[in-house]
Amino acid sequence: MYEIKKIDEGHRGLFATNPLKEGTVILWLITDSTYLPHPTRTSIQIRDQHLEHYEGGHVNHHCTPNAKILSVMYGLDGNAHYVPFEAFAERSKLNPVLVASKDILDGEEITFDYDTTEEKLAEPFQCRCHGRWVYGWNGFPRT
Repeated sequence: MYEIKKIDEGHRGLFATNPLKEGTVILWLITDSTYLPHPTRTSIQIRDQHLEHYEGGHVNHHCTPNAKILSVMYGLDGNAHYVPFEAFAERSKLNPVLVASKDILDGEEITFDYDTTEEKLAEPFQCRCHGRWVYGWNGFPRT
């Protein structure tokens, strides 16, 4: 479904190894994860915790991504539904997943928008897609 590949010196990314349909769960981020109280260069913020996941740490930012971070909710019908974290009560246990937000082609890099999850990035950077600085969803440089 995916592989980690070198993009250039010092950078890797997660790439599809076959076509992925919109709505496909790419990664179950709850599996083999560690939660930290502070952000790192590779963590994904889930509310006030920062999740470290090997493959998830290789998903790069894009301003117009092809995937998003959601949580699994099982409905009364017994089926899994993928919804934003805001839909859950503050103390609800979240089960984060990376879901294709549109069809992804074989060989295409899998990306998500860091501003949708990160309040403050540990290492702000200038994005390759539009050249703007990415600091996190609060939109301001860290001081």
